[in-house]
Amino acid sequence: MRDRELKIEGSDDGFVLIYQTEVRDGIWETEYVPVEDLGDEQDLFRRLLDRVAEYFGMEYNKWNPSNLNITFDKRGHKVE
Repeated sequence: MRDRELKIEGSDDGFVLIYQTEVRDGIWETEYVPVEDLGDEQDLFRRLLDRVAEYFGMEYNKWNPSNLNITFDKRGHKVE
């Protein structure tokens, strides 16, 4: 099995995920997956992290009691 490598590049309108996929035995193509900025920075990063998780095999499963849930609902606190 080939090592899994994922590259993330910024673009003018969000991010692009870049990785190799095998289309036939030993024939690899570069995939470019855009994650477009729709005007909400938190939504952009949540969708980016969802795509990264999917690439590494973590997908939502309605029957699984513990799914990945990326949110921005916790307040920070001062660290001294």
